[in-house]
Amino acid sequence: MALTARDGGDAAPMGPDRLLADTAQVARHADARLTAALNDLFLPDFVRPTDSQRAAMANMLDDLVTEIDRDLRAGLIARLGEAAPPVLSVARIPIVRPIFDRAGVLRDRELVALLLARAEEHRIAQAIRRVAQISPEPTPVVQLSVAPELETMLQQAENRRTGSHGEPHITIRDVPADLLHRLFWWAAAALRDYLERSTSLDPGARDEALAGVVATRLASHDEGQTLEAAAMRVAIALNGDESLLFELFRAGRFSLFVALLAVRARIDFAPAFMLAADPGIGALAVLLRAVEASTQVSAPILLQMAAINRLSEAKLEERVNDFLDLDTAAAQDAIRPWRLDKAFRHAIADIGRERRQK
Repeated sequence: MALTARDGGDAAPMGPDRLLADTAQVARHADARLTAALNDLFLPDFVRPTDSQRAAMANMLDDLVTEIDRDLRAGLIARLGEAAPPVLSVARIPIVRPIFDRAGVLRDRELVALLLARAEEHRIAQAIRRVAQISPEPTPVVQLSVAPELETMLQQAENRRTGSHGEPHITIRDVPADLLHRLFWWAAAALRDYLERSTSLDPGARDEALAGVVATRLASHDEGQTLEAAAMRVAIALNGDESLLFELFRAGRFSLFVALLAVRARIDFAPAFMLAADPGIGALAVLLRAVEASTQVSAPILLQMAAINRLSEAKLEERVNDFLDLDTAAAQDAIRPWRLDKAFRHAIADIGRERRQK
């Protein structure tokens, strides 16, 4: 009998029973599919993920959960030695992901935000590089006046963001500490659930090994190696130099471009990215004005972002004119809430979300 993580060791239906089981599953899922279709159908275009975003996020999520699953399994095998159940070394048997899906733990706002930001960063950076390839002007090689170890850390983080086939990519090293803490403990709980149902492993040895593996992995995690953290450290060292803004943008180093804006605006990377990646470019225009970027720097950035997001010429002209008329003080007041403590911002969003849903 084949053992899978989905059935926990129970025999899968065979023959006609398999058809009956499939029919029952369709009936169970019919209402959920209808609800999802209704929600998606009436979502405004500006909040609906594109097909490419959805696919990229799903692939990154698969890879990240698989990496965590394999990492914990390897740690368990090392700790348990000969007592390790053979199933732990069979990579083709998924354990963690099916249990995650059943429990719904991956519906985590911080996790989805990370995946969406990485997908958008990749889309924008790739589009900028495509423009640079057909431009008669050579793509600038940006020289950063920072400590070599800082630049190396950033380059390594930038290299990790793209997979072997040019797709957006994320690894354990790119996950913020708080989120990684949740993911590893969820994975440990999923493995514990599976081993409890499917093996005769001693409960005490199992729990002690799982706790030890997770503690070791979390202790070795350096949040400063994430792309966002590395970009912010470099931007702080550069002191948000405006002269680099357009050079970095043209070079497709979008995360460092965002980090420079964040430093100049005195806000965190996440809200700076949200504003800079606005497909309507209005929020980017406000951010550029708030950091007092010159028109010489801002106009070509807005022009290129409008092209990347396929804005009409009329919309681009409207945005640029609004930018020219925008008062610096008004722009700075607009981004002021993003200077609040992160926990305070999240609390405000949580309270407001309930009101918006009514």
